[in-house]
Amino acid sequence: IQCCGMTVKEREENLQNVLKDVSDINLISDSFSPQGKAFNWLLYEDGVCMCPNDSSLVQRYVMAVFYFSTNGDSWTSCSADPEETDCEGGVRYLSPVDVCTWKGSQCKRSGSMKIIEFESMNVTGTIPSELSSLQDLQQLYLEKGGLTGSIPPSLGDLTNLRVIDLNFNSLTGPIPKELGGSDRLVVLDLNDNYLSGDLSVLDDLPGLALIQLQDNAFTGIIPDVDLTNLLVFQTHGNELSGSMPQTYCGKLESNGGSLKSLTADCAEVECDCCTECGVGAVDDDTILEGPGNNEVPV
Repeated sequence: IQCCGMTVKEREENLQNVLKDVSDINLISDSFSPQGKAFNWLLYEDGVCMCPNDSSLVQRYVMAVFYFSTNGDSWTSCSADPEETDCEGGVRYLSPVDVCTWKGSQCKRSGSMKIIEFESMNVTGTIPSELSSLQDLQQLYLEKGGLTGSIPPSLGDLTNLRVIDLNFNSLTGPIPKELGGSDRLVVLDLNDNYLSGDLSVLDDLPGLALIQLQDNAFTGIIPDVDLTNLLVFQTHGNELSGSMPQTYCGKLESNGGSLKSLTADCAEVECDCCTECGVGAVDDDTILEGPGNNEVPV
């Protein structure tokens, strides 16, 4: 008998039965995958004995998957091993306490994950699709790391998501159309990656206030969408063409609107109203960013 009144084998089978709805069972069974590492940690190493019927089991598993998927052992702060990194002002990942206290995590009063925030901590690897199981997640900040791979389409299942901030990484592929399912999204900050494809997802995100897509490899035209809350729209440093829709020009502060920054590569995208043009345009990294900003309703 181990914990939960079960043998290790019984607990393993029951945990798998719950978590197979979160991850592919083959990945859970693969001890070399992030999912397998997270499962084995739960089963054999976690100082908090999670029972199969525990309401926080899925969240704890998902946050462990996030750790292993982003090469947590190589983070510059608050990795699991105290001999590898310091952790001033935070709690190490995989500590035997509530995941809501782990570095970069903030939860609602109910205990469900609300914010994940990492910046300049050598967060590498890939963004796990399992984050879509954190149904109350509102803000995802994974900035200035070395993330590779694509943006998981499953993030579109997060209907409460307000902020996606993945700038200054090495992400590739398109913005998944499924992201339109997160129709409460206010901030889409993806600048300085290697993302490609068109911007048609904007059609399904009418609440966006901050859009930073500069310095990627997006193609096609800029869609004409009436984004009533728009404050920043930056598209320079891409491979876009056509012309800037007048819908955006009319929202500029100079025209009585609220739009502070509108950028494009004006040699390729005709834009007689842009506040700045081309690769020399200033990135508005300090405008509106961060969970404490008062201008963006996150």
